[in-house]
Amino acid sequence: MTRQYYKPSSKRINYLKFLYFSTIIVALSSFYIFASIITLADAQNASNSTEIGILFETADTLYNQKKYDEAIKYYEKILAINATEIDALNHKGLVLWELQKYDEALPYFEQILEINSSDVKALNNKGIALLGLQKYDEAIQLFDQVLSMNSSDIYAINNKGGALLGLQKYDEAIQLFDQVLSMNSSDIYAINNKAEALAEMGKNEEALSVIEKTAIDNPKDEYLQSTMAFILANLGKDDEARVYYEKALKINSNLTEILSEKEIAAFNKVTGNKITQQQQ
Repeated sequence: MTRQYYKPSSKRINYLKFLYFSTIIVALSSFYIFASIITLADAQNASNSTEIGILFETADTLYNQKKYDEAIKYYEKILAINATEIDALNHKGLVLWELQKYDEALPYFEQILEINSSDVKALNNKGIALLGLQKYDEAIQLFDQVLSMNSSDIYAINNKGGALLGLQKYDEAIQLFDQVLSMNSSDIYAINNKAEALAEMGKNEEALSVIEKTAIDNPKDEYLQSTMAFILANLGKDDEARVYYEKALKINSNLTEILSEKEIAAFNKVTGNKITQQQQ
C-alpha cells in the first residue's frame, strides 16, 4: 500500500501577533490623541483575524483527530471570512484528500497556485491528489516542478517514487526511495514504499528485510502493517500475514478501500474474504 507525503500548513502565529499589535496600537492611541486612529476597517480586520485564529485552532484539532467531516466545516467558515486564506484552502483540500475525494480536493490546491504558482505545499498536494486519481504522469510533472526549486525536497522525491511505482517502473521508484533513505534512514514512508516496490517485483525476501523491523516498531501504522501482511502472504506465510492484516484493520476499518488489486487478492487469500475492487 503506497504512502504519500502530504504537506499541511505550518503552525500559524500571525493571527495572534496581529491581535497583539492591534491591542498595543489601541492603547497608544488613548495617550496620543493626535496619532493615527485605527479605522473601522482596521478594527474589522483585527476582529476577523481573531475569529480566524480561533476557527483554525478548532479545525486543526479535529483534523489531527481524523474527524474530517467536522474539521471541514471550520475550514469552510474560515473561507467564508477570507476566500483566499491559503492555509484554509490547503487544509480543506487535504481533508477531501483524506476522504478520498480527490476530484473535489484538486480545485483548492489549484486556487492556491493561482495566487502563487510556486507554492510548494500546493504543488505537492495537488500531485498526491492526482496520484489518487491514478494520473501518474501529471503528478510527476508537479513533483519535478518542486524538485527544480529544491532537489532535496523529501516530500516530492518520495511522492515521485510513488507515481513511478503506480506506473510499474519499480527500479526507478526504488532509486528515489533510496535517495530519501540516504537523507533519513528511518523514513517510514520510503521504507514502506521501497518494500512494496520490491514485493511487486517478486523480491519478497528482500522486501521483508527492508520493512520487518520498522513494521514491528510501529504497530499502530496501518500502512506498514498492511504492506508487511502483503509480503508475508506472497511468501506463503498466511497465518503471520493474517495477524498483520488484523492489526491493520483495527487501526483502519476501511483498509480494503485503499488496497491495490494485488493486495486485495492477497487479503482475500489470507482472510477467506471475497472482496473485489468494485465493492470498495
